[in-house]
Amino acid sequence: MIDIETLGTGPDACILTIAAQCFDPLKRSELENQKTYYARIDTESQPDRNIQQDTLEWWASQHPDTREEAFSENNRVPLDQALSDLGKLIWQSKRFWANGPTFDANILEHAYKSYNMALPWQFFNVRDARTVYGLVPNLAKYPASHHALEDCRRQIYLLWDALDFLQIRELV
Repeated sequence: MIDIETLGTGPDACILTIAAQCFDPLKRSELENQKTYYARIDTESQPDRNIQQDTLEWWASQHPDTREEAFSENNRVPLDQALSDLGKLIWQSKRFWANGPTFDANILEHAYKSYNMALPWQFFNVRDARTVYGLVPNLAKYPASHHALEDCRRQIYLLWDALDFLQIRELV
């Protein structure tokens, strides 16, 4: 599962944080025992990526702890390094799950292409978790924290709940 936090909503949005959490969609397990990736991205390493005023205003309305996590200057890495590190994890995965088909994957794809880096996933392996949730009436929703790794895990729990409800035992 992938989740990112950004300073815009378009494909060229400036990226604040990137997270990935490995998991088996058909078997619940302790996520803390699975491979993860989390990085705060140096915004100065992204001079050509877009920052939108309305997104900055949205961030200003978030809880102070949420803003601190997203905007802390500690341990920031350049975007190209983060993409390289993320790619090493994704190459090992059978599927690339995200919440929605047009946000996380599109922004990451644009970023990889802007550095002339190969995509670490095949387009036909991208999966949309939000569509699966939508198949389950009254699925209990957990609120997003806007901490990318926490949200990856929240999305996995929602996906597990939805797949259990739908009695899905195999994915192609």
